[in-house]
Amino acid sequence: MYRRKLGKSKVNNILRFVSPKNGSTVLTESMLEFHGCYPLEYNWKVKSYESQPEGFEYFDGYKVRRYTPDYLARMAIGQEPYIEVKPSRIARRKDFQDRFHCQREEARRLGRDLWLWTEEFIRRQPYLNNLQILHRYRNNDPVTDEHRHVLNSISSFENHEASIQELALSTGMDITQFLPVVYDLIARNQLDAELHTSPLNKESLVRIRS
Repeated sequence: MYRRKLGKSKVNNILRFVSPKNGSTVLTESMLEFHGCYPLEYNWKVKSYESQPEGFEYFDGYKVRRYTPDYLARMAIGQEPYIEVKPSRIARRKDFQDRFHCQREEARRLGRDLWLWTEEFIRRQPYLNNLQILHRYRNNDPVTDEHRHVLNSISSFENHEASIQELALSTGMDITQFLPVVYDLIARNQLDAELHTSPLNKESLVRIRS
């Protein structure tokens, strides 16, 4: 086992993703890896994650090679899979597939799965755009009276569900003041919204997360 350290590079530009979930900054080596932080950050099945975790050696034919996954995810159910991020054009190549098969077999021998994420998964829309909106308004400050006012207001609706526009009207808050609060509550996992199939907007339905 060994660990790579990301730093200044003439080849790669290091990108920094601020992660409230981890309480730290996650360093990534490409824009695709940077975008890969969003589903890790806002998938509530993931407790925490790290980039460039401790790597391992594996056999590729008769050669011993070193490998460092792009991420290690710690899941709420106890699993800790590795994640490899690759553009589809590379993931389709036979040399990569052969190498990835060896890496996955060794990871499984070590007790972990190894997932492959390409841009089709990471950048699927409107999910990524929605997560980027949530991240823009997410903060680690304590819950405010405005947050509590929104949560109390939605409790008065049938099934504890309403559109963002309806909820804003019920609170008496201007929509421009209201949107940052409701987006932050979704990002905090206190309100739920459909993020995979519909763009977030004033017509989006939100509900108290059960």
